[in-house]
Amino acid sequence: MSSRWVIITSLFLLISSNKSDEVDEEPAPRIHPRIYGGRETSNSEIGGVGVQIFYKTKLLCSGTLITSRHFLASAHCFENMNLNKFHVIAGHTREFNRHDTNAQNYILQLRLHPEYNKEKFIADIAVGKSTYPLEGKYIGYAKICRTRLHPEDKVTVAGFGSSDSFLSAGSRKTLRSMKVGIVDRHVCQKQLRIFIPSNVLCARAYNHETVCTGDSGGPLMFQNEVCGLSTWTYKCGNSRKPDIYMSVRYYAKFINKTINAMGF
Repeated sequence: MSSRWVIITSLFLLISSNKSDEVDEEPAPRIHPRIYGGRETSNSEIGGVGVQIFYKTKLLCSGTLITSRHFLASAHCFENMNLNKFHVIAGHTREFNRHDTNAQNYILQLRLHPEYNKEKFIADIAVGKSTYPLEGKYIGYAKICRTRLHPEDKVTVAGFGSSDSFLSAGSRKTLRSMKVGIVDRHVCQKQLRIFIPSNVLCARAYNHETVCTGDSGGPLMFQNEVCGLSTWTYKCGNSRKPDIYMSVRYYAKFINKTINAMGF
């Protein structure tokens, strides 16, 4: 089979809800957004579809723009969380660090898939709508996947982070990318020794390059189609095990129905 190139963009979208002046000492969750390994990548190389999701001022997860107002993300990023603490941004190659309240784009609406089950890798997908349009020279929008991917198709994953497992204090994460390959679901199941449902895509990198916690929600793309969302990795830096992605094609009906219900 001839290889096809797929882009998995794990950019990060900043999401916020309603503005609040109250002081909250609640600590942000310990999620470290980064690609383990890979190379630095410009925003144009991945179509500008990635978004950064912040909890307060902490880069928490990734997202994928599908319209100027709507984005896809992993449901587990928002599970049992206060949406008022989130804000989103797009179009940046480096981690956004100017968290001025007046510049924050809050979440107007968010819907997690009703069948979401994190432990069983079921429906770990959410559709969000930002308060204001996410538009600009370096921002693009992905199409909902219609392509059926096959084992050994080559893909590229991208996300914000470091080239190793640690970041120096105060350093900003940069957009990085790496090439990975689609793994047969049954092979994936055997290697991970867990049940892999049909709504999942598996992909594996090389040279100890993997996605990491915090890349959740970043898109796996084929050309300009978003075909998967980063969901789970066995261990940062362990490329012997496949990473898991939610199949966007599998959940396309839910995504389109939700977008239409939210409006533009």
